[in-house]
Amino acid sequence: MRALRRMVLGTGSGVGKSLTVAGICRAAARMGLRVKPFKSQNMSNNSCALPEGGEIARAQVLQARAARVPPEAAMNPVLLKPMGEGRSQVIFMGRPLGIFSIAEYRDLKKELFPKVCGIFEELASDCDLVVLEGAGSPAEINLLDEDIANTRMARAVDAPALLLGDIEQGGVFASLFGTLALLPDPDREMIRWLAINKFRGDASLLEKGLSGITARTGVPFLGVMNHLGSLALPDEDSFRTRPLPGTSSGPAPLRIAVLSWPHLSNRSDIDPFLNDRGVEILLLPLSAPPPGPVDAVLLPGTRRTMEDLSRFFDSPLYPWFARHCRSGGAVAGICGGYQMMGREILDPDGVESARPWMPGLGLLPVTVRFHGDKIARPVMARIDRSPFPGGEDLVGALLEGYEIRQGRQTVDADPGPLLQLYDPSGRELGAEGARSEDGLCRFGSPVHGLFESNLFRRTFYAALRSGGIPEEDLSDTASLLEAEIDRLADEVSASLDLAAFLSDDRAGVPKSEDRTAHAP
Repeated sequence: MRALRRMVLGTGSGVGKSLTVAGICRAAARMGLRVKPFKSQNMSNNSCALPEGGEIARAQVLQARAARVPPEAAMNPVLLKPMGEGRSQVIFMGRPLGIFSIAEYRDLKKELFPKVCGIFEELASDCDLVVLEGAGSPAEINLLDEDIANTRMARAVDAPALLLGDIEQGGVFASLFGTLALLPDPDREMIRWLAINKFRGDASLLEKGLSGITARTGVPFLGVMNHLGSLALPDEDSFRTRPLPGTSSGPAPLRIAVLSWPHLSNRSDIDPFLNDRGVEILLLPLSAPPPGPVDAVLLPGTRRTMEDLSRFFDSPLYPWFARHCRSGGAVAGICGGYQMMGREILDPDGVESARPWMPGLGLLPVTVRFHGDKIARPVMARIDRSPFPGGEDLVGALLEGYEIRQGRQTVDADPGPLLQLYDPSGRELGAEGARSEDGLCRFGSPVHGLFESNLFRRTFYAALRSGGIPEEDLSDTASLLEAEIDRLADEVSASLDLAAFLSDDRAGVPKSEDRTAHAP
């Protein structure tokens, strides 16, 4: 049988499309449906390596988890990774096509769109339901002819759509009505339902607005979803913030400063810290004033290692960071942050930067060189030497993670790398990672996801302070993620009329002349 196709559009960015799709996927999976997510084009520097290699946006990886299926490249055929200056790296089916300007990508989309439609049909051939996610707003009337992610995609694959508005942003009724009014008839007819997200209070107060919009457009509301507060789910576009998760049973919180690079990537590496009690995370853009003493500084990943390091040297935070290092302060680096911690960074072929060389922070016995071919793969990391002082309990541990990088690190042979990397089949991929050999807590690795391990975080905390963080104050990242997806699905199931959304009865769909009688 032909898979059911449904799309979730939004009146703009940030209205909750990604999480609504995730909630619908989990709700459908609970019903026994084989469901898969799909977003034809995403723009994000937060990606995740696929089991077979390559990368897609983290939002689609989360949605696949909600659907209880493995992530695959076809769920996000086109991923744009912004590099600044109007350029993006274009990832197609998990692999880089190259770096394109805005004008160049507009031409490329003409070639990619029919391929994306074919990829969708192949994905849909192996499931009962595909839930598509739009991008930004479908009412960008200057871009309708070249859009590959919204109503044009819905028309191409016959996917009736739900239009979602965010009441927290204000003007939700105007946003919903205005979106419909701006669309040409064929695109407008793809929108079968409306819904409101992030509501706080008594939904009966909205009844006149709901009925008024339906009377003007002919499009019914599926429901109003409540604001769920800060969900402990990876955020695609910004750091997830939340209140401190309760009072620690230990001493004063450990303070960890995280540098928020201009080209920050893979921010989900920070999430495990956010869920541990007794840990305070300070998110610092390079323009931030120095925060005073901290227990550690974390240097996360970046899409532009050399440019962000150059900006760091010129920022008001660098003198503070240098004092932190001179006083023996702890520093940990992940991927691009790890590359910064080395002695020097080489880019003779201009892979990442116009400059062929620049000095690193000089904290680790590492030299970095950028290569044109990109590594994007899941890995298993066996710890051969402890990354942290006093962390011998970690030796021999095998941890899951992933790599997405174009830099190659050479670690001094004496004392050598810390980690032996393997692919999921057990094949050796090489040795990586380095630590300071002066007894200080200075560690770096190209592997994302190591801090999701409670053992790894607990050992890190113990290196920062005697006794570290009590075991009972550490979160179970995997269990928390599942619980939050279920909470999201509960809200979607309770607030939206999923029976109507998933019904295959297309009788009585209002035509454009009925739906826009009062539209300008």
